[in-house]
Amino acid sequence: MNARFLFKSAFLKLAFPLVILALAALAAPERGSAQVLYGSIVGNVKDSTGATVPDAVVSIVQVETKRARQTTTNEAGGYTFATIPSGTYILKVSKEGFSPFTEKQVPVTINSVTRVDVTLKIGSVSQAVEVTAETALLQTDRSEVRAELTGMELRELPVPVRNYQSMFRMIPGFSVPTNEHSVPSNPSRALRYNVNGTSASSNNVRIDGASSYNIWLPHITAYVPPMEAIETVNVVTNSFDAEQGLAGGSAVNVQIKSGTNDFHGSAFEYHTDNALRARGFFLPTNQVKPKLVYNQFGGSIGGPIKKNKVFFFGDYEGTVDRRLADGRVSVPTLSMRNGDLTASPSRIFDPFTGNPDGSGKTEFTNKVIPSTSIDPIAQKILSFIPLPNLPVSGFVNDYYATGSYLFDRRAGDTKINWNTTSKLNIYGRFSMMHFDLHSPLAFGDMGPILGSGGNPGTGWGNTYSYTIAGNYLLTPHMIVDAHFGWTRMDTNSEQPDLDRNIGRDVLGIPGTNGTRRFEGGWPRFQFPNNSFATFGATEGYMPYYRSDPQYQYVANLGWIKGAHNIRLGMDLYRQHLNHTQPEHYTETQPASGGFRFDRGPTTIPGQTDSDYNAFASFLVGAPANRGRILQVPDIYHTRTWSYSFYARDQWQLNRKLTLTYGTRYEYFPYPTRDTRGVERYDFATNKMLVCGIGSVQEDCGVSVSTTMFAPRFGFAYRATDTFVVRGGYGITNDPFNIARSLRANVPVLLPFIQTGPNSRVPVGHLQDGIPQIVVPDFSSGVASIAGSLGLNTTSTDFVRGYIQSWNVTLQKEFWKNLVGSVGYVATRQVKALGLLEQNYGFPGGGKTSQVLWSAFQRDADTQLVAPIGNSHYDSLQATLERRFSNGLQLNASYTWGKGIGIYNVRESTDSPAIKIPAFYTLNRAVFGFDRTHSFNLAGIYELPFGRLKKGGHNGLSNALTSGWQLNWLFSSYTGLPFGVSASGTGLNAPKNSQRADQVKPNVQKLGGIGDTPFYDPTAFAPVTAARFGTAGFNALRGPGLVNLDFGLFRDFRMTERLHMQFRAEVLNFSNTPHFANPRSDVSGSKFMIVDNVV
Repeated sequence: MNARFLFKSAFLKLAFPLVILALAALAAPERGSAQVLYGSIVGNVKDSTGATVPDAVVSIVQVETKRARQTTTNEAGGYTFATIPSGTYILKVSKEGFSPFTEKQVPVTINSVTRVDVTLKIGSVSQAVEVTAETALLQTDRSEVRAELTGMELRELPVPVRNYQSMFRMIPGFSVPTNEHSVPSNPSRALRYNVNGTSASSNNVRIDGASSYNIWLPHITAYVPPMEAIETVNVVTNSFDAEQGLAGGSAVNVQIKSGTNDFHGSAFEYHTDNALRARGFFLPTNQVKPKLVYNQFGGSIGGPIKKNKVFFFGDYEGTVDRRLADGRVSVPTLSMRNGDLTASPSRIFDPFTGNPDGSGKTEFTNKVIPSTSIDPIAQKILSFIPLPNLPVSGFVNDYYATGSYLFDRRAGDTKINWNTTSKLNIYGRFSMMHFDLHSPLAFGDMGPILGSGGNPGTGWGNTYSYTIAGNYLLTPHMIVDAHFGWTRMDTNSEQPDLDRNIGRDVLGIPGTNGTRRFEGGWPRFQFPNNSFATFGATEGYMPYYRSDPQYQYVANLGWIKGAHNIRLGMDLYRQHLNHTQPEHYTETQPASGGFRFDRGPTTIPGQTDSDYNAFASFLVGAPANRGRILQVPDIYHTRTWSYSFYARDQWQLNRKLTLTYGTRYEYFPYPTRDTRGVERYDFATNKMLVCGIGSVQEDCGVSVSTTMFAPRFGFAYRATDTFVVRGGYGITNDPFNIARSLRANVPVLLPFIQTGPNSRVPVGHLQDGIPQIVVPDFSSGVASIAGSLGLNTTSTDFVRGYIQSWNVTLQKEFWKNLVGSVGYVATRQVKALGLLEQNYGFPGGGKTSQVLWSAFQRDADTQLVAPIGNSHYDSLQATLERRFSNGLQLNASYTWGKGIGIYNVRESTDSPAIKIPAFYTLNRAVFGFDRTHSFNLAGIYELPFGRLKKGGHNGLSNALTSGWQLNWLFSSYTGLPFGVSASGTGLNAPKNSQRADQVKPNVQKLGGIGDTPFYDPTAFAPVTAARFGTAGFNALRGPGLVNLDFGLFRDFRMTERLHMQFRAEVLNFSNTPHFANPRSDVSGSKFMIVDNVV
């Protein structure tokens, strides 16, 4: 083992964090606005003639904790309080010869600037001027595009499953947040969203400063705090301040509530069940609504431990979900199992006859496979598959299955704030979540997953997160703040029957299963998408056991010098992946082994195919591919650092204009394992290099950029007291952690996949099983690898892309409570990262045409982590906001936008559909998440009846009419893009996807739902020749989406401080189905049919 590497690793693990903590302490000589965790108050002081008032004393006191600060105005009459905790403040200004001025109820939120301009009047101390502030809606001093989810909105608006991320749809530029991934991988049920056309992996969520990044699934967050715990959510979507790094789409800062000098608390219970749910649109008519009992309950409490000094807050939320999970899947009919495929629209051929190119095969007479040709293992597998139980034509969705689903989750947060001295303030937060899951399968212990669990079988785990933060005031104009954040996700998921080697011992298939428990259970038997249900193991990535911690060290130094607010800082980030999971990105077969049955083996060149051909391939035991993933160590690891430094100046050039400018410097070293480097494939020699072993360098000779600067600039021009013009430009380096793409590589993981020589010839017989996997000897750090082992790698010169963002926004206060804005918001992703397949084949060439076949007999996936291209997004974004007054609050937002990029690439681990460079431009298409028009309207309205309302009465009338409130969130979106796919059998170009031919110049939209097509299916045709189809990717759009979530609340005042609230919330009030896109396989049995909801 490399001693130098071990010493370096030990230094990084032990000494480096101590150095960072020391730097955080030394960083004390600065004062500014730690805008991520804190807020600022700025303003100008003038007299009644408009002249500036220098040297005026300005002081603030936080109402909740009585914490005080004081400063003086500069020569231009300006003042700044930066790095102050969020809350409500009393601001006072005094100067000899002028009447004292006091403004109460000044609101401050995290990562924001509140402006309070003051006009002093000549007078004596006894002639004090006192006003009460209102919530500022104009963004007067910062240039970024931002939004804030206030405490009132979080408390009052109807929010699905009480997840604050559902409310992101209110913010311009956001795609509709969607629930993705299994419960074990995403137990918080975090939502996925794209912002302003950027990758979902480029969003950054922090909770009280601690990153909530899901290292393994970076497009979602690791922890979603209970709604009861959240004080406010600040969101920035464009032209980021230099302090905000590692975010190209959105920077989301979630603030957990704090205790105050007053005790406050809450308790809640939310309930829904199947009686309160609408009937599913596609639920079979003879089926009753499945059972559902869903409860969410908990509470919070906060207050003083020592008045004005130490405060506490805590919350708890429990979720109990019990339901009868159900689903419709496709299983073969009895006649199909017996070989009768006469219903097939395509011809059926014997795959074990004919020529090497797939021609000359013997056709099965009358599309009937004789019993002598039916594979005995296939028959054995079919004995575990139930027969259809729904009266449908054909086999699509002919089986309805149910099973008991269980999901329990417990989450809570604690937070302590300590005003240690008048100069030092610190706080700590700890959050924890535990979950348990049981998710049923359609065929008992195997088959497709039912319900929303996402993984078959059982799941369990914990998520932890904590922050320790503090700030120290060195002088009235200089402050330092620092924080340490830690988050860890422990997730586990197992499918049934892991203790039985079913493939080897029950089915008798050689080469399946292994000697370790996670290699047990069913093998996998796959069919083309949208055809038959998977038999056996549902997923190719199970089981898994993950433990992923991350560490964050942040220090900032701020200094107010005249009209300049200067800020410097650093953000150091450490991420670990520790996994037992036999999974590779591109290979689909699990550790127990698997087989894929495609249409090609039972067709001949020039003939169309159908899903019946795929089943025929299974019935005769003719797989198109076979394989198994072998995980060599029991646990494998990756380690990643990122280093960020920044400098920023916010210059109030005059009373009307504020300039913000600065830059970040970021460095992303090449990832490592826990005791050595990662791996790299050498294309010239077909050898795998293990970094740090033998004579191989610790980084395998890979160079990464050391000049990654990211400049930012912005302005805010206050044309009048009610009109602001803002603009900004910035660059964000792509923050994607490439360790995710290099996590499971040879020799850690051996993804063995064998395919036939071309798409019309099987790889062998099902009874032959899977060949034994040979583990290469990497003791020297270099070894040749088999051509059937897939891998990911980088070049020796790794290039990381970047995101440009800019905006020009106009904001106008029309009258006291109403503010509108309109802006042009744009992004450009340059050299966006993805996976580039290097071992592609050419049309008609089959396996032997693959780039690495002739030299190394290599046919497996060989993917390069590299830039895949550029993308762009342009939009018009508008908002209209009425602050809460006279019982009414309104928030409206509209986005017209269009984004174009690389088809099939939603994030940095995706690969373009067409890999051949000569045809690469065919991948250019609108984003799959693109919606041309998005409109949202949220409202809170207290009905004008009862006590404290105009015309209110006492007695019975008051008891019946007071305390009622209406709340709503209305959304309307145009449809999502999709394209028409086709079988790749005729194309015969390995690693590439096929498109259909568009045979009509215009595609008529029919709008059918259910049994009638949504678009004219005759406008498209399969492609049987060795070429790409003419139908463009994402050229069509599916059904739009309209939704109204509605709430009716009633407050019952028990005492002055105690009240009870009854809520009736109706999600999708109009019961308007949210239809999915039509089925898009041109040869599929239900092509262009909408038969599902999202």
